[in-house]
Amino acid sequence: MKRVLSIVSCAFIFLLYFVCYAPVAHAKTYRIALIHSFEQEYNTGEISHELLKKELRANGLRSDIREYFLNCERYDEAKENVRMGDILDDLAAWETDLIAVLDDQATYALMACKHPLAREYPIVFSGVNYPNERLLQQYPNVTGYADIPDYLHTIRMIERIRGKSRVCLMNGYTFLDNKIWDTLSRQCQGEGFGFAFAYHDDYTAEYRQTYWDRSSHSILKGKRTVADIDSTSIVRMMGDSVAIHHVIFLGCGAHSVFLYTKRDYTTTHIATLFVNPTFGVINAGFGVEDFFLGGYFTPLESQMKYMAVGIKERLSGRMPQQQTTYCKKQYVLNWRVLQRYHIPLEQIPPEYTIMYVPFVERYHYLILYGSILGGAVILFLLIFLAYSFRRERRRKREALRSLRYEHETFSLATEGNSTYTWRLEGDAIFCDSQFYDLLNHPHTLLRIEEVAAYVHPDDYETFMLNASKISERSRHKGQYRCRFNGEYEWWEFSYNTLYSSVHVPVIAGLLHNIQHLKDREAELIQARKLAEQAELKQSFLNNMSHEIRTPLNAIAGFSNMLVCAPDLSDEEKQEYVDIINTNTQLLLNLIDDVLELSRIESGHLSFKIQRESVRKLLNDVYQTHSVLIHPPLAFIKSFPVGEEDTFINVDSMRLMQVLTNFLNNANKFTESGYIKLGYYCSSENGKEVHLYVEDTGVGIPQSEQKMVFERFYKRNEFSQGVGLGLSICTLIVEKMGGRIELQSEKGEGSCFTIVLPSVE
Repeated sequence: MKRVLSIVSCAFIFLLYFVCYAPVAHAKTYRIALIHSFEQEYNTGEISHELLKKELRANGLRSDIREYFLNCERYDEAKENVRMGDILDDLAAWETDLIAVLDDQATYALMACKHPLAREYPIVFSGVNYPNERLLQQYPNVTGYADIPDYLHTIRMIERIRGKSRVCLMNGYTFLDNKIWDTLSRQCQGEGFGFAFAYHDDYTAEYRQTYWDRSSHSILKGKRTVADIDSTSIVRMMGDSVAIHHVIFLGCGAHSVFLYTKRDYTTTHIATLFVNPTFGVINAGFGVEDFFLGGYFTPLESQMKYMAVGIKERLSGRMPQQQTTYCKKQYVLNWRVLQRYHIPLEQIPPEYTIMYVPFVERYHYLILYGSILGGAVILFLLIFLAYSFRRERRRKREALRSLRYEHETFSLATEGNSTYTWRLEGDAIFCDSQFYDLLNHPHTLLRIEEVAAYVHPDDYETFMLNASKISERSRHKGQYRCRFNGEYEWWEFSYNTLYSSVHVPVIAGLLHNIQHLKDREAELIQARKLAEQAELKQSFLNNMSHEIRTPLNAIAGFSNMLVCAPDLSDEEKQEYVDIINTNTQLLLNLIDDVLELSRIESGHLSFKIQRESVRKLLNDVYQTHSVLIHPPLAFIKSFPVGEEDTFINVDSMRLMQVLTNFLNNANKFTESGYIKLGYYCSSENGKEVHLYVEDTGVGIPQSEQKMVFERFYKRNEFSQGVGLGLSICTLIVEKMGGRIELQSEKGEGSCFTIVLPSVE
């Protein structure tokens, strides 16, 4: 059962690998350049790389990603463009397939550097908050995904979690800062928020608002250290001039919340000065910074999914329907930051997505129920094992009782029955007491050599060979003549290999006297031989009666016609005389074949075996039959060219008799084509000589190829001959130490081959 489970598990793992990874493993590897806007030490840079690689693999793409870091915070626009040009030159040498760009700065610099290669490669951007539509229209090869900041929904999210708050953001005088403030002002204008500005050494608040809907409520019901404020205000801290102590003052307020609107050195460090969690309209730092609670934006994981889909689309040669695709936003919160600031999970709205929840927390109910179920299963198993143990003990006692009963029964059955048990211990055997008494041997171990001393000399070698392999076979039976009780009798040694509880092999067997079985077997064999001989005699007499009666009837009939019909013409008389002579010769041939067959079987036919040249013998046969085989048949001689003559030990007259029989049969059953006489040497089974007669006659079906060598077998009952020729040929060749082989196919011809051992 364990083996089956292992095989099934391996098959499942292989199938899972084949389904999930095999298609990727055999796909093309694409070279993709990933250009980051920020420095190499940027906390989400490595995460972005891993997420992109994972999503590309999920989309069936095998990728080789090379990363570049623009480090936009360190350089001005001109230097950024130069660095981007250097990156594009390096990508040209690398022969990249596609360029992937992250965030606004790298996307803008890629198009603003005006490098010619920026128009050649397919480019996919992602994480862009403020796409430059004017530049994008000039680069149709650039497509991607944008996440426009939504300040209004993010501030409403802050109010639902923190209540009325003082939302602070760091904002300067750069183009991006002005873009951020214009977008925020446009989205929040008329929503009931106040606006305040923090300058160099002064902090003033100018509230340009109409208060927001009073029905809105906060989900944070905890105690406050200061009085609640009536409305939410947005504080613009001018990053180039605001004093640090003013920032610290703002950050310590119970209602002050920092809003992450862009990623730079200033905003990254300013957020740490606020005692309350930070919210954001962009995903930079979300999931990494322990103060960044969340916001309304597209998280990095979703951003990379969009980007991977876009990369696959561009690599397949397709263009998206629109150049800039806007990503779907989510209300997302970081579980770790919620725990840090002690914000209850139960009060989070259901439409908010809480990310980065540990496995134990996410599935704590499942783990709890699983633990309870696992404990119940373990308890059940313990109870089941205890029950099984008791049941096994009871079965063991019953088995021991049955074993003792069977042992006693076996002892009674084998007592006085010449059957003995034995067990192998090392290189010796231990037998039961009755066998020791039979040998008159002390009740000690018997070495294999001691047992072999009782074995008949003709069986000794086989016995020792099987004894040496006793540990290699799990079971075996062998029969040998042994003299255990004073005279040689047939004994059967049998054994099985069993394994103990610690997997140690135990070889045990039986020693059984089978002399009475051998005697009975000899009687049956003798009776079968007698029956076969009687059947052969009867068959022989039946065939002989048929074969003799046919020519005798012809001789008697035509002789009577010659005597009783005086008005026959001379031609008719000569025809009848020829028929009588033909049948007389046929009858004489039959008598000769029967006598020769009888002499061969009785051993009275003498063979004059001597060393003969194969080439000379076949030449003689060829010369003799070249005048007997007439056109249209071609008589071909095929001897090896360039080889030395080959010699065999045969009776040349008998061998020529066999070859003559083959040639006569070939001539009889071949109407067109050729008859070939030849030989060749083979060294597959020692050095042998193959003498063959090949024809293009009627052929012999596969089902009759063994029957043609039997006595009195004729394929055509109306053809001349009595069917003893091939049977006599087989006996002659076997007497000379050879064999006859036949290859034939019906309608294609036959090849009769005499295989004889060659001599030097």
